Amino acid sequence: MKIRLAKTAGFCMGVRRAVEMVLDIQRQSVPTPIVTYGPLIHNPQTLKLLESKGIGQASDLSEVHGGTVIIRAHGISPQERQELQQRADLVVDATCPRVARVQAIIAKRAQAGDFCVIVGDRDHPEVKGLMGFAAAGAIAIPDQSSAVIALDEIPDNRRICLVAQTTQEPEKFEAISRMVKDRFRDVRSYNTICDSTRKRQHEVAQLAEVVDLVVVVGGRGSGNTARLVKVAEAKGKKTLHVETEEELSPQSLEGIDALGVTAGASTPNWLILSVIDKIKEIDLQRKKGLYPLARKVIDVVIMTYLWAALAGGALTTACMALQNMSLATLPVAVSCLFVFSMHLFNRIHDASGAVRFNTPQIAAFYATNRTLLTGLAACSSVLALTLSFFMGIYPFLLVLLMVSAGAIYTAELLPPRLFPSLKWRSLKDFPGSKTPLVAAGWAMAAAVVPASRTIDFSLLPSIATAFFFAAGCVFTRTALSDLLDIQGDRIVGRETIPILIGAPRTIKLLNALVVCIICILGVAAWWGWATGLAWWLMGNVLLLGGLVALYRKGHPVDRLFFEALVDCNFILAGIEALLYRFMYA
Repeated sequence: MKIRLAKTAGFCMGVRRAVEMVLDIQRQSVPTPIVTYGPLIHNPQTLKLLESKGIGQASDLSEVHGGTVIIRAHGISPQERQELQQRADLVVDATCPRVARVQAIIAKRAQAGDFCVIVGDRDHPEVKGLMGFAAAGAIAIPDQSSAVIALDEIPDNRRICLVAQTTQEPEKFEAISRMVKDRFRDVRSYNTICDSTRKRQHEVAQLAEVVDLVVVVGGRGSGNTARLVKVAEAKGKKTLHVETEEELSPQSLEGIDALGVTAGASTPNWLILSVIDKIKEIDLQRKKGLYPLARKVIDVVIMTYLWAALAGGALTTACMALQNMSLATLPVAVSCLFVFSMHLFNRIHDASGAVRFNTPQIAAFYATNRTLLTGLAACSSVLALTLSFFMGIYPFLLVLLMVSAGAIYTAELLPPRLFPSLKWRSLKDFPGSKTPLVAAGWAMAAAVVPASRTIDFSLLPSIATAFFFAAGCVFTRTALSDLLDIQGDRIVGRETIPILIGAPRTIKLLNALVVCIICILGVAAWWGWATGLAWWLMGNVLLLGGLVALYRKGHPVDRLFFEALVDCNFILAGIEALLYRFMYA
């Protein structure tokens, strides 16, 4: 089955901003309790998650007694805001900027005496809040059939301010706009439908034309999600509206060869991923022959970091050839085992953390096979140390240091019973520490451990070149993974580099790093600090830059496939090193 994921699926800017504000506030020293005034967004799973993190919900002003109150993304009326400020110790405004713009338009036109016509659902929280800004009078019109009666209630001599609920259907707004302009002489019309809403509806319409079934993921109380369902159905296409993957069954996908997945603006990524994983699982059950087994084996190889371990060994081969060292099996084996055990231990330690939201499929796999995987990680560490001992005392001490550092990094050094209010309990809790430390670990295994077999200070420039090449490539690899994981990491409070500096700056950083690696390889080859392989490896670095561009353009990707593709670049570098050595030995 071919699965097409809409590029616009998931959190819109306003919802993402609101959720991030709440999660950030929850980690700050603010007056308690922390509550949202009404549901923050229209997604029950996200609201349940916030509740589990101690963020409550006040459905009425009378329920607010001090503490911190967060205004929902849909906004509220000025009267409600004023009373909240009197009742709460701190009021935080998480109103979507697009909604705030509509509020400002209505307030300004109301001062000029304009009567406000809002194209939207009367009972929607956003529309209720907008009505409060219309001091000169307002009416909400949900559809064309209601417009005829509603417009007759407005005096003919009134000047009209026409706006739309930000998640309305563009066609509906245009139709009612024509009716208003035909009825009144002086109309100021503002198309306040959010660009994100327009793009989603346009994309789902296009998606419906090329698939057999459209699956829309989102809360049943979400207006924009319901409209996506209507748009798909209007194309005459079979459409399923689901909140979670549990609502999908093999029968619902019977006879489907091409399937499109989209989601409402308040649907988190982990729900979309869970639905896609379920669809893949159902599709796999339908297939016959060797394909299902082969796919499962490939997934396991990637999920258990066996593929990453192979990439680590290939990177070691490239670094040895870059330093003009004789290629040996032991350093490659040690690097494979170290990378395998390091990533496996980290993933096992995080099995109940961000991985639940970033990659539900991997979380389920590790929960089921935790004991076996822990044993494999421990055996790999011991075997890496044993093999490094046969390389010499210095490689052994380096690997011992690296394995110990990895254990200390994930260990809880400050127990909560002794330090209950402390934010950082282990080294991994330090903001932004993960990406550079992973890069340093790979680079030590690939560039420094093989070179430590013989102590020759004249080789330092060559070692430094190989180290920077390896560290820079792995830093890019890990940061790309962090960019994909940004939503889940924020939920659990993990402060990775993309969360600290933002995704756009992270992309700029990676692009700059790609340029730096290429320059260093060129200078090193020119000055004789590296072999001619450096010119070849520039192509691999450019490929990494291409993967950064792939993420930046927002192309939807299969997570496991993307990780495998990134590591393929390292394996390609190892193959190039073998070919280079064969040609120029």
